[in-house]
Amino acid sequence: MTRGFTLGLALALVMLSAMLGLATGVLGGGLVLLLLVAALPVPIIFKDYRAGVLLLTFLLPMSSMLPQVRGLNILNFVTLATIASFVLHAAFSKTPTVRLPQPLLWCFGLPVTVAIVIAWPHIPEGARNYPMLAEGRSIYEPSAYLMSRYVKPIFYYFSYVFLLANSVRASKRPELFVLAMAASAFLPALTVLYTVGVYPGSVADVARDRSFLSPRGMHANEFGMLLALPTGPLLFMAGTARSRAWRWFALLALGVVTVALLLTFSRGGLIALLIVVAGFLWQQRKVKTFLAGIAVVALGLMAAPAAMQERFGTGFRAGALSDASVVAKDDLTAGRVHGWMLLAPEVLESPWLGRGLGSTQWSTAVAAGRYQANHPHNIYLEILMDLGILGFCAMAYLHYRYLRRFRQLASEAALPEELRSFFMGARYSLLGILAMAATTNYYMPYGAQFYLWFSLGLLFAYWQGPAVKPAAALVRRWNARVGPIAR
Repeated sequence: MTRGFTLGLALALVMLSAMLGLATGVLGGGLVLLLLVAALPVPIIFKDYRAGVLLLTFLLPMSSMLPQVRGLNILNFVTLATIASFVLHAAFSKTPTVRLPQPLLWCFGLPVTVAIVIAWPHIPEGARNYPMLAEGRSIYEPSAYLMSRYVKPIFYYFSYVFLLANSVRASKRPELFVLAMAASAFLPALTVLYTVGVYPGSVADVARDRSFLSPRGMHANEFGMLLALPTGPLLFMAGTARSRAWRWFALLALGVVTVALLLTFSRGGLIALLIVVAGFLWQQRKVKTFLAGIAVVALGLMAAPAAMQERFGTGFRAGALSDASVVAKDDLTAGRVHGWMLLAPEVLESPWLGRGLGSTQWSTAVAAGRYQANHPHNIYLEILMDLGILGFCAMAYLHYRYLRRFRQLASEAALPEELRSFFMGARYSLLGILAMAATTNYYMPYGAQFYLWFSLGLLFAYWQGPAVKPAAALVRRWNARVGPIAR
């Protein structure tokens, strides 16, 4: 590894020099300091690529708020440096490389690749269909669309889960990565709490303003998804981890994340959270735990501010559902059902393969001016429109495999207790997000899904099973079923 580190350090210095020279020449030096800060961790990353993985664990959930410098942004540089470090590590190490599982490549990668090919001739239609966008022509220039909707999401998140899976398998204490996830969850949670705290109005005003988090780069519902995803692992670790320190840290993170989630006023996020809580109570199957959980939920709902109760109860009245199909902006679904009815006929235009990635943007309803959004606010309908029935079936099978493997690893005695708790919690978080998906946007990877991809990185690390020595596996199974072996 000494030779590999020397080569890595030399390469890091070359990359740093080239980047600063390019920034000074092209940008006039205005952003050199920012880029220098981004480059500071590079020598550490080249010493151990896992440092880059940990840094990405904190950067990716905040990607919407990072300064954007085209071609030289922080995420690009850290990701490329981590990949380069891993390649050098793999070249001088005998440790087997963990590969991405075949179902991900065939059931996700292949359908979306076919979809971008199908979409290619339709992409310029977006500039005509959304004339209100001043930057429409640049957004719907085919190469720019390809980069933003296909290349970048695949590059960032496939690279991340690959690097994370290999980091976990190369670590003596892989459960520590779960602590990094819990720590990173504080960042978006504190962002929401700060934004609400400085909002120039009451809590009721925040609840009515559904774009109050837009200056942070995402819609309130997207922050709701981002914060709902870690609640499952955090709740299960807080309730089942053997270490008292782990339980208290997970409980603290869970409390902050839950409060922030509720303050997004995302009804879909609340549903995802309730599914996680119901899953935890179901797994415990203890009368005391069940009654305590019900009491906490009930007291929380009663103690919630009036604005929160009003927001989460919006639209629950007689006839609300029937109104939703005919009212363009109903109070129950905010016009979602009406939009689904406008877009659903698009599925029949190309039922088997779909009409391409982002097909909402060249749908008949959008072209006629009857629908304004660039997605249908329903991931299932979006997949059917974009990928067709075949793509939908492939995605459904992929998530079935995820759920099954999460459950299997949650009961794998060869794994540390903290990882087993994590996997069971991640399973219920995924179930919660699958419910939330009926009213939210984008199946392609993006910042709001980060903690799902973190869970998948750990899942892929053990996709083929835990690699432990037979003796260690036997001891762990004995400890789990009978009790610790006396020393």
